[in-house]
Amino acid sequence: MKLQAQDQKTFITPAHGGRLPFIRITRAVLENFKNVEYGEIDFRCGKYFVPYGSASDILGLYGQNGSGKTAFIDALYILKELMRGNKVPDLFSECIAKGKKFSRLTFVFELQYEDGRVRKAQYTFSLASEEIASAGDRLETSADYAAVPASRYRVRVFDEVLSMSGPFHGSDQRMNPAIDTTGDEIPFGPKSRHKFLIGPDKTNQKTIQLQVNKQLASERSQSFIFMPETLKTLTDYGYSEYLQVILELNYYGLNYFFVVNTRSSGLIRLNLALLLHTPRGSFPIKTDRPTIMPDNTYKDVSNYISKVNLVIQKLIPGLTIELHTIAQPIMEDGSTGKMIDIMAIRNGKTRMPLRDESDGIRRMISLLSLLTAAYNDPSFTLAIDEFDAGIFEYIFGELLEMFEDKGMGQLIFTSHNLRPLEVIKKYYLYFTSTDPKDRYVQLKSIARTNNMRNVYFRQIESGDEERVYNPTQRKEIEKAFREAME
Repeated sequence: MKLQAQDQKTFITPAHGGRLPFIRITRAVLENFKNVEYGEIDFRCGKYFVPYGSASDILGLYGQNGSGKTAFIDALYILKELMRGNKVPDLFSECIAKGKKFSRLTFVFELQYEDGRVRKAQYTFSLASEEIASAGDRLETSADYAAVPASRYRVRVFDEVLSMSGPFHGSDQRMNPAIDTTGDEIPFGPKSRHKFLIGPDKTNQKTIQLQVNKQLASERSQSFIFMPETLKTLTDYGYSEYLQVILELNYYGLNYFFVVNTRSSGLIRLNLALLLHTPRGSFPIKTDRPTIMPDNTYKDVSNYISKVNLVIQKLIPGLTIELHTIAQPIMEDGSTGKMIDIMAIRNGKTRMPLRDESDGIRRMISLLSLLTAAYNDPSFTLAIDEFDAGIFEYIFGELLEMFEDKGMGQLIFTSHNLRPLEVIKKYYLYFTSTDPKDRYVQLKSIARTNNMRNVYFRQIESGDEERVYNPTQRKEIEKAFREAME
């Protein structure tokens, strides 16, 4: 399935919507982000994605607790929010490495078009923590996690640079900035791109508007480049090939790039809510009590449930789920809504609220629609923190083997379960090291017949090539357990 321009938030024209590219993340660099002083990951698809829409891409990230796995997923989450033009939640102000003034993140994308063209885009930005004058008793909410007390600090996004390479306006161009906010050029640099993006501006109206946008983006913890106001200003002028790439990245972020972090998983484990992550959005369904939703949301969720049942029955024989309508309340806007509970049905007979099923089943149901989309769509990128949590080891391995063999999209995951080391290829696997200046590594000198699980354990024990584990002493742990009870 190819990207189609159908979301009302996009600024893509209908004609452009019929010739959109497949997009993949091909490289990521984290600097001074959480416990990562420097970490770099080159995705396999950066070398093998060509030809157009040819195969899936997997990245599995392994390592001991607190070694940088969740930091990588959090960086992807921030990227997703910025590309969507959303505010970066205040809680990510805590991600700036201790003792550092700011973090710097870089991501490289490959855009492949059906006519054979290939373009690359590099998006770099800095993040700083900035104190809020008065947080008060505010609650910050997101579709991806429960409401949390507002932080005293917020995220300031600055020094954004979006560079591009490939065929543009009749010539093949090297990687150069299209928008660069690091200097003093107004409204952004380099000036050689102004003629394509804002054209002549004799009255300075566009320049003034873009300057206002930069200030708003700084105050709102948003990306200046991808905020809706900037996209509208640029689109009002024209539709250059540079702008088309910006819109394509924005559309990819809105519709084909999803990050499932531990915050959303925590709602499931606490049995408070089931987040149904679907390509049309994330819908929180309360599991501790009935949920009220508008009719249009009910239709989306119902459609999701029917698709999930096709897969869930194959993974867990005899299990299906359904929405049970309890009442039809009147919503605030006067329309009719639905009060529903979500039920689990075993072998078509036994019915019980889904809240009474295991954490693993509830989490698997929450992920299945996105996994299905990533399996079938070459432009879909799905990142999951602690993918293995609550999922039976054998099923976990089966899912990854199927994705590697027949999948089409991009799947990024962290895990503690080592089963994937036995079933997927070594070049899909990265490991966290003990060196914060070189946080992400691939194991070297691996023969074709080596069992990666055994190699990883040997590396933990010896540390000959890469230090992937801070050694623990069993006797010291036993002693600590005893002392804790004294």
